[in-house]
Amino acid sequence: MITKKEIKELTDFLPLLYDKKIKVSKSPGRGKTDLLCGFYDYHPIVNTFFELVSQEHWKDYKYVDNFSEEMVGPGKIEEASINQLKTIITWCDRTERFFEGHWEYVIASDIIKRVLKRLIQLNKG
Repeated sequence: MITKKEIKELTDFLPLLYDKKIKVSKSPGRGKTDLLCGFYDYHPIVNTFFELVSQEHWKDYKYVDNFSEEMVGPGKIEEASINQLKTIITWCDRTERFFEGHWEYVIASDIIKRVLKRLIQLNKG
């Protein structure tokens, strides 16, 4: 069971991840790569956030079966249960391993913002 403290720990990142002063990631440029980290060099705030969401209590080990693109469609995150949010969070985190730049995508497309706002709502209830 996820605690209010664990939810707050994530939702505290909302203003940090969407601060216009930070650059979510930077690419070393075409044809250049860091063999340990790949092409994307994420801001430390982004790395810390995704370290938190990879903790045991946020994981959905069946996210591959449970996730569908519809879950992040218009209005869907805003109605999601805590278990559905865990599935979405796991998808956001794990997909980076297969599609580099996914973290940047889920931040830029406001998926993370919507998840965090929904968590704030659920934490009040």
